[in-house]
Amino acid sequence: MIEGRFCVFCGKMPDGKTREHVVPYWLLEMTGEPTRIVAFGQDFAKGKRAIRYSWSNYVAPACDPCNNKFSALEARIKPRFEALRRRETLSVTDYVELLDWLDKVRIGVWLLRHMIEKHPVKITPNFHIGTRIAQKDRMIAVYVFDSDNKGINLFGADSLIFNDMPSCFGLRINDILLINASSDFLCSAGCGFPYPATMKLQMGGDQSGKMVLEHFQYPTEVKHPITDLRLFKPVVWLYQPIAMPSTNPIFQGGFQGQFNAFDSRLASRILEGSDRQGALFQQFSDRVEIHRSLSNRIEFDEVVGKDCAMQKDIAASVYDAQILTFDSVRYEWHVPASQRKVDKAYRKMKRKHAEQLARMYRAGAAVLAGGTTAATASRE
Repeated sequence: MIEGRFCVFCGKMPDGKTREHVVPYWLLEMTGEPTRIVAFGQDFAKGKRAIRYSWSNYVAPACDPCNNKFSALEARIKPRFEALRRRETLSVTDYVELLDWLDKVRIGVWLLRHMIEKHPVKITPNFHIGTRIAQKDRMIAVYVFDSDNKGINLFGADSLIFNDMPSCFGLRINDILLINASSDFLCSAGCGFPYPATMKLQMGGDQSGKMVLEHFQYPTEVKHPITDLRLFKPVVWLYQPIAMPSTNPIFQGGFQGQFNAFDSRLASRILEGSDRQGALFQQFSDRVEIHRSLSNRIEFDEVVGKDCAMQKDIAASVYDAQILTFDSVRYEWHVPASQRKVDKAYRKMKRKHAEQLARMYRAGAAVLAGGTTAATASRE
């Protein structure tokens, strides 16, 4: 549960009564009637009673300046979705902004769910949409389907893992399904970026909630596959590492672990025109391709035969990805033994809940539009 009213973009008290559609209104119109009634989680304050209201009312408080600032991103994303629906290729610039937009939606959904569900486990967010976009390694997998069914589905936002760690979710938009993940050093090691061999989340004490990074390494080669994440084959699978600026006062201008920003090997893997955003690393079944140029077109990979998958199984893989990210976090405890026991039990519960949701989707118990993946792309 999050207490108080704040702008989902900056975290400050809103300067008016502006409301932000965390799932944008143009997307609601693209996928059906915006006022249609759907279920949005559970109201824990009323005995886990299902929350039901219209998509058009799925809104969060926002400052007017913040809302106006991010509306420009929405305006750029809409035609890119329309291009994907036509199976057209997108540029590197397009996909970088799509990753920005997914950061926005994922964090917005996380903050709003805490506001409306009144979850008994309280959190105090140390970031909001405006301070989280393009700040951590991220990934997108794009699936296209042979179905004509319209609608939106959010996957992953209902899990206890997502409640505390909004690092992975899925979004179905008509015949397109996107899986998005973002977390500390998600893909840096595989993309040949500096990364810490040890990451420990502080539990309790003055630094509670902070991540301690130790023993930085710098791989010389790009790894294939980039991560241990196992997904059904998408038509586009992209990773983007984000180099974290150094916090050492005598090593300004470099990256965490005291690696120089002007290192030639690292520079060859940085996005054109950027100082710390990595290039887009496209994962294929047999190789990895690096896209640095903003104008490069990202071609669809072929998905046929045994590589095709049902929507329900792809949705289930969102929870698998959450578990993988969740298991990668190590803890350093600074709390009494009794509290540690409670925290460990809750951690076990979160993992089990995600496993249950994955099984539910694989069994077809969740309501989803039909259709299997397809992979046809046209040239612009």
